[in-house]
Amino acid sequence: MFNGIKRAVLLTAFSSSLVFGGMTQVSADQTYRDPSLTGATQQPLGFSNSEQLILSNQDDKHRATDAHIQLTYHDKPSAKRAKRLTYNPAGWHNYRFKYEKANGKISKEWLFNRGHLVGYQFSGLNDEPKNLVPETAYLNTGALKSMNGANKKAMLYYENHLAAWLKSHKSYRLDYQVTPMYLNDELLPRQIRLAYVGYNSHGDKVKINLHSSREENGMDDATVVYLNNDSPNAIIDYTTGTARNTLNKSETLKQDRDIAAKASSDAAAKASADAAAQAAAAESAARAASEATAQQAAQTQAATPPSAVVPAPTTDNINQSGAYKWAIQDGFNWQTRKGHSTRVAPGGVLPAGYHWQVP
Repeated sequence: MFNGIKRAVLLTAFSSSLVFGGMTQVSADQTYRDPSLTGATQQPLGFSNSEQLILSNQDDKHRATDAHIQLTYHDKPSAKRAKRLTYNPAGWHNYRFKYEKANGKISKEWLFNRGHLVGYQFSGLNDEPKNLVPETAYLNTGALKSMNGANKKAMLYYENHLAAWLKSHKSYRLDYQVTPMYLNDELLPRQIRLAYVGYNSHGDKVKINLHSSREENGMDDATVVYLNNDSPNAIIDYTTGTARNTLNKSETLKQDRDIAAKASSDAAAKASADAAAQAAAAESAARAASEATAQQAAQTQAATPPSAVVPAPTTDNINQSGAYKWAIQDGFNWQTRKGHSTRVAPGGVLPAGYHWQVP
């Protein structure tokens, strides 16, 4: 985090007004923790008479995961920090974005900083990959340009107050853990969690209250604060680290929601129309198939000759004489029967086109 003359001035201005120590509980006006985010377990280090600095390894996305220090005022680094950092943490991009100044004029400033988890004024670390994440300038310094040490949404407020606590408690130790909080595989943390507690010279924990409405009670008497990694003039894609500039964030987000809602509605309407069209096409195809089947059946029936209807024989057409009986073809008689007659056995049926003839 930033360190220098302005911080020294800020510390001098407010260090005498801070109240520290004791085990008084802190109470945030609400919880600022985003429950969808994950990060390293919050837990103070065990008391030690020597400085402790533990940097957790980067994960498989090359993201910093946790930085933890325990130190006294005399352990603070004395060397000046480098003016410029060169390591690019995972998801690093940067933009000069417009913003509206208090006087209404439009200016430009860099959106992101290479942000230390444990600040240089405590750790003495510069280009340490395990201690760097992309942080908005607003999260880092409390302002879009320069610094605002009174902004309780920014890390600067807590770093300066913790530095003042160390200065006024030189025989005590500060245990300070800073954890980036990620959503799944996103490259940029959406929140930064600060956790701090003091130890007196006997190793007893001392609650630290920095008089912020964002302070909550953490594990093992630690005070925790959740800060959002965002900026009033930007809409950030945390998956990639890219961002869009806006001078009216709430209006831009509303427009984004409206566009997304319209796209969703249009997609639903298209899906419904496609489903209706498919159903109509299926119904039409089924109707055409049914009509084709009926037409084919009709054609088959028309092509099949009707079966000859054979009249059922009557008693007049049966030879009931008990002897052979002559049947003469119609149009002929007994005298002209030659070649046009036949004998029917008893019980036989008179052939069609014939009549009985008694000689």
